[in-house]
Amino acid sequence: MLVSSIARYTVPLAIAASLAAAGVNAQPVGSGPQVMGWVPAYGIDASLKAFAATPAIGQSMTRIGLQFWNPSVDGKGLVLAPVDATGKPVTAANIRQLQHWARTHGVQPLLTVYNNSQVVNRWDWPLARRAFAEHPDDFTAALVAAVDKWELDGVDLDLEGEGDFSADRTAYAAFVHQLSAALKAKGKILTVDSFHSPCDNAPNMRWWSDWAGDVATIQSMGYEDLYEGSKATFTPEGRPVCEGGAALFRYSWQLDYGMKAGYRRDQIVMGMPTWVDAWGSGGIGPGVVDHLREVRALGAGIGLWDMQLAAPGWSKIATWDAVQALRRSGNALAHHQPMVDHDGQRGAAAGAMAVSERTSTSARFRSTPIPTH
Repeated sequence: MLVSSIARYTVPLAIAASLAAAGVNAQPVGSGPQVMGWVPAYGIDASLKAFAATPAIGQSMTRIGLQFWNPSVDGKGLVLAPVDATGKPVTAANIRQLQHWARTHGVQPLLTVYNNSQVVNRWDWPLARRAFAEHPDDFTAALVAAVDKWELDGVDLDLEGEGDFSADRTAYAAFVHQLSAALKAKGKILTVDSFHSPCDNAPNMRWWSDWAGDVATIQSMGYEDLYEGSKATFTPEGRPVCEGGAALFRYSWQLDYGMKAGYRRDQIVMGMPTWVDAWGSGGIGPGVVDHLREVRALGAGIGLWDMQLAAPGWSKIATWDAVQALRRSGNALAHHQPMVDHDGQRGAAAGAMAVSERTSTSARFRSTPIPTH
């Protein structure tokens, strides 16, 4: 359906309102929008090549998740993840090389533990649950020990379940609280990766309020689904439309939800896809720099999946200039770069559509960064 003129101006007005709020609420010392990226077990060489080819990456990142660990089968410990379908694991040399790169560039290296791999090729929620719900003490101890062993700055939880796992919400929250306390005692941090609606999968946005005070940032894993001009709704299979048909996948909607859950705006990190350099429509525009400007205006952070940076736009200096600008105040951008909605200019205003949360995340474990939808 066609978009009304009122809806068309919602994007710039929402950003302007957020900018005004940002000017009033000063950020605590040591905080600010984060620029996080992940190196997947299967993408180590490609990520290192990207780092070498574009020095600005090292000047722009604040955190990097080394997605190299899985929970052990018994749920009590950790194992190194496979780098390919043969089961060959990540090596100690791989970990040391990337930890060294991070330290050299002033980037915080985090231990990312996840319940998928090139061998399993699916999100194994029972494996994750065995660790965080059935053996939380052992799993916490294993994570903290690995952080100490590899001289990392904390843990990034990437335990994902596709489906309705609301019954595990309480156990997950208890584990987050326990792990956070153990890490804080050592001066370390905890971040969590979340699905990008409050209505399906685990963990999801409805769980965010459980972790307030325990996590440094939440990464909302929307990728291509997330952009400020989005008009898409989300309807879980067999259930009513999520949040009454709200445009969930706008950066501003995600940010507002996070702030109501008890977080500062800079603690919400918007996932961005690096296998493409243009996505979505409306807002300022579809290019990666356009989306970076939108997030900067809101005062949120970004999470780059993944650091292979396959799309050409992610190797351009203009992109990394925009990333670095995101870490500064958005007011200058708002005054000198007017917000323009390009829907009318393209003559192709998109109607509301149903979006699956699973398409974006399933692409993360393909051998190629180009997803098949």
